[in-house]
Amino acid sequence: MRRHAVTLALATAGLAAALPMAQVYATTPPTGPAESVASAPRAVDGGVQSRATATDAQQRAFWAENEKSGTFRQFTGKLPDWKPEAGPTRATEPGAGRIVKAPAVAPQQKGKSAFTAGSAGESRLRATTGRIRIAWPDEKNPSTWWVSACTGNVITSDSKDVIATARHCIPHDDQGRVNPKAQYEFTPGYSKDAGGTEHAPYGKWTFRSVGVVNDSAGRQSSDSAFLALNTQNGTHVQDKVGSSGYRFGTVTLPNRVVIAGIPAKSDQFHTCVKEPYWGPDNPPQILGRGGPCTGDSDLSGGASGGPLVDGDTFDSGGPVQIGNFSGSLGEDAAAAVWRDEAFAVFRSVQ
Repeated sequence: MRRHAVTLALATAGLAAALPMAQVYATTPPTGPAESVASAPRAVDGGVQSRATATDAQQRAFWAENEKSGTFRQFTGKLPDWKPEAGPTRATEPGAGRIVKAPAVAPQQKGKSAFTAGSAGESRLRATTGRIRIAWPDEKNPSTWWVSACTGNVITSDSKDVIATARHCIPHDDQGRVNPKAQYEFTPGYSKDAGGTEHAPYGKWTFRSVGVVNDSAGRQSSDSAFLALNTQNGTHVQDKVGSSGYRFGTVTLPNRVVIAGIPAKSDQFHTCVKEPYWGPDNPPQILGRGGPCTGDSDLSGGASGGPLVDGDTFDSGGPVQIGNFSGSLGEDAAAAVWRDEAFAVFRSVQ
């Protein structure tokens, strides 16, 4: 079993002014009424959740200072998997034991909607899929901040602010909680050209809360997480780029699945069309083989958390996400399928 996150290290030189502020706002609840979003990590049905302790402006300042200093460097370490502990989803939870659906949301588009390069469906998924950067301080050396890269996708929500990714992308502390000091930045439509210039066609978005799906066994079939983003100048991310629909509780395999991600080796939006089959976990994850991207070598580090989309939905109203890319099992791509626990965390986060 392989998990595909990319990890970077943040060097401390030149950041003496920025790091103390970052450490303070990452651990101390703000006092002003406009900054009242802070709270300690807490348990929710099916998972655990933490809310931001920094305002949108503070988070943007933190990331901007890091970018300006140019002190990021690639790190070859690996984020350890973790097993958050929380109560199971209650049987009376809305949606428990049922398939829960929501449609995709996007501006009116014309043209072919089937999933082919340049089609309306592919363009919609390209816009809503983006890179997530995650930063957190080294507990043993607080002057060092680690940064990792994963993929996320905007999904339809009442708040219009939710993205989905993988649980193993979210840093944690020694108590099995979401790391309360971590910072997240989402760039929908992210790419980097051959000259090394990064492109953020829809801007960059900070976060207000994050939740991960519980699985005390650490199974890949439950490797899911959700983040709620702050607005950008008053605009919700869903209103800016659209969203994929969702389906929680998939029990019948579609004819094909599409996995999307932004691997670090290309820094480009990348898709694989797969023939799905059920994996061995209990509950089973979806595995995909054959088709473009045989194996998962093209969905390498950085693609973790990318959307697992029902490939049959591109002909009928837009992408519908049913889970998220997690890594691989043997030579085949492995994805966590969203079920009751994931739905509970999604509802709590938004």
